[in-house]
Amino acid sequence: MNDTNNLSRRRFLELSSLAGLGMAFSGSNPVMASVPTIEAVSGQKFKMGVIGCGNRSKTIIGALNKVPEIEITALCDIVPHKMEQRAQLIKSSVKPKFINSLEELLQLDLDAVAVITPNNTHKDIVIACLEAGKNVFCEKPMALTVADCNEMIGAVERTGKALQIGTQRRHSSEYKKLVEVVRNKPVGKILQSSLFDYRGDWRVPAADEYPSGTPYWRMNQALSGGVVYEMGAHIIDVNNWVFDSEPISVCSLQGVNNYSLRKRDSSDHAGVLVEYANGALMNYGGNVYNYGSKAFDTFFGVNGTIQMGAGEIAIKYGSPSGFPKPANMPKPEVIKTTGVDPAEGDGVTMQLKHFAKVLAGKEKAYPDGYIGRQTIQILEGSVRAAQERRVIDVKNLG
Repeated sequence: MNDTNNLSRRRFLELSSLAGLGMAFSGSNPVMASVPTIEAVSGQKFKMGVIGCGNRSKTIIGALNKVPEIEITALCDIVPHKMEQRAQLIKSSVKPKFINSLEELLQLDLDAVAVITPNNTHKDIVIACLEAGKNVFCEKPMALTVADCNEMIGAVERTGKALQIGTQRRHSSEYKKLVEVVRNKPVGKILQSSLFDYRGDWRVPAADEYPSGTPYWRMNQALSGGVVYEMGAHIIDVNNWVFDSEPISVCSLQGVNNYSLRKRDSSDHAGVLVEYANGALMNYGGNVYNYGSKAFDTFFGVNGTIQMGAGEIAIKYGSPSGFPKPANMPKPEVIKTTGVDPAEGDGVTMQLKHFAKVLAGKEKAYPDGYIGRQTIQILEGSVRAAQERRVIDVKNLG
């Protein structure tokens, strides 16, 4: 590895001084067709390194335990005891190596690296991994800016290595069913969506998660991106999937609203409005001070409305007031989503099963960097719109 592609421990610490301190962290794409396909391999166990042993890594390791084709052979973090804790979760006879620098991790014989670090570190770590010849699974969000996404995509194209983004709802049976309903039920073109993401505040890290005096990265807007990046990325990605169109303009209001929460400068609430090239509008709202209320995601079509939540998809049909009711109007439907096609499993596990197929040369990365970038266009656009108090033209990002 030459110096331009090498990240030293010092740089790694600069990138992710919080990285060991709480890293909680289908469709076809014509552009991706030009990216070299990994040579097909059968019957091989793929060696994976995991960088970032914070809260989110527990979920990823648990899912990887269900993917026999992938074996975790290295853990990388700057806090030793966290690697010890995560190693205890790995159900494998192979004891992973403990590594405390990205440089050392990339010198290992690895097929892939899972990047589970704070949001602001994704770009540099992912590019370093790709340029070191490693395939990459990167937790959402892909990055904080469209410009960063462009650099990451450029590294994929240069190296021919795979980059898969961890917006797992693309692999969830429930959300696959939602998209199937949108595509196949006679609701007509989807004109607007109303999406909500509400939860309580971020988990207070356990005392042993952080060295004394270390701030929690999610409280910092520059490191996390705030509520739209940490929560909105998932359902906004689903909306892009449903709309099947490019976002063109974004406006938003967001900021710090609830001063009873822990001190922060990262946004704790947001309202986002997005216009797409096909004329559809997305309304997104989210906050981290919800204490029990449940929200539904609603998609409004020309001939009907689809609402998802509480383990079901409800479909209702109608026609504009003042017009005759169509004689063949379908009856309302309710489709249970809990337990739909149990063989699909949950999205977190299924995305990693898919990644194993990518490593074997049987599939392309999905969602890839182009899909990931589309979500960042909205997230970055929303933050800038709120800060600058204006509508952001997506084509001017990056």
